[in-house]
Amino acid sequence: MPGVSARRLSHEERRQLAVNLTRVVTLYRSILDAYIIEFFTDNLWGTLPCSWQEALDGLNPPQLATLLLGMPREGEVARYRSVWPLTLLALKSTAYALAFTRTPGFQTPSEFLENPSQSSRLTAPFRKHVRPKKQHEIRRLGEVVHTGPRHPPHHVVRWVDPTALCEELLLPLETSPQSGARLLLTGLHACGDLSVALLRHFSRCPEVVALASVGCCYMKLSDPGGYPLSQWVAGLPGCELPYRLREGACHALEEYAERLQKAGPSLRTHCYRAALETVIRCAQPELRRPGVQGIPRVHELKIEEYVQRGLQRVGLDPHLPLNVAALRAHQAQENRVVAFFSLALLLAPLVETLILLDRLLYLQEQGFHAELLPIFSPELSPRNLVLVATKGPLGEAFSLLETEDS
Repeated sequence: MPGVSARRLSHEERRQLAVNLTRVVTLYRSILDAYIIEFFTDNLWGTLPCSWQEALDGLNPPQLATLLLGMPREGEVARYRSVWPLTLLALKSTAYALAFTRTPGFQTPSEFLENPSQSSRLTAPFRKHVRPKKQHEIRRLGEVVHTGPRHPPHHVVRWVDPTALCEELLLPLETSPQSGARLLLTGLHACGDLSVALLRHFSRCPEVVALASVGCCYMKLSDPGGYPLSQWVAGLPGCELPYRLREGACHALEEYAERLQKAGPSLRTHCYRAALETVIRCAQPELRRPGVQGIPRVHELKIEEYVQRGLQRVGLDPHLPLNVAALRAHQAQENRVVAFFSLALLLAPLVETLILLDRLLYLQEQGFHAELLPIFSPELSPRNLVLVATKGPLGEAFSLLETEDS
């Protein structure tokens, strides 16, 4: 997917990008804030402009991947069956132009060419019981640590699982200087408040000389222990990011585009869940968006069978009388549900970019040296942008990390 490289932007250009992003996010807030499971209960399709409905209605999943998300099959030429409204074309172009590029300097990682499930560049202890995605991330993040700042750290403090963060482990870094020891903090998919905790400790602790953070989610901007917004972003109208909008930043655009191209039956899951929500609210109006434990092999179930299992999982009577005709009418709108979800996914990288840009600007305002690099394959690891920061000049140390030549 096209995009802009953070490394090629000046500080002023980064600030202007933040302005442009907040304008776009504010303009299309209704799409970003929507829950796809409320597609029928909130008539989400009806919230789109009529001209958008006409352009998107009837498109099958591969057409959505090619025409809307701009991810055609290799050698495929995009062919529009009708003239799309300029507003929809403008949204598509804007989404491509303002998001940070997620394309590293390689295609399929060469480490998996011989065996798609075993990295050729990791020894056996690092591969045992580890999925290819994590093998790839371990190797690439290891290269970040190895490349490191000009004066390498003595220790690497690393969290992979957000639940592993303990304040009692980080607090001594602020209160007990370790006689000149240099630390590097890393967080892999540091969701929730872990990313902001890493930033906070990097900025406060003199012993922490470098940071490598992957992940973009905030808890709440006003949470105690969070870090302040960059001065520039904080002054922009519409920069507040409520939970639903921030949740959308954690997307898997490339993976979903591949699912669209394959047009498999698993795509109907969102439609089935949205239909289930209509039944839940009819039976118990105060129960909204309850979590439904995974229902295995959804694509093999009739919609009424799925609804019955779903009712049982949220504590309602699975034998409630169902309007099967209404459920099947919902099922007939499956492609509309997929189209709306694809629209939200098209916008998701803009939210991710704004969050990461805010962190980049914040670190620069504190006098640190920071860059954002796409070092993972987005097909393997959707969160593939790493925020690298040091308290000394970065120089060209990290330039090779965007390729596989490091």
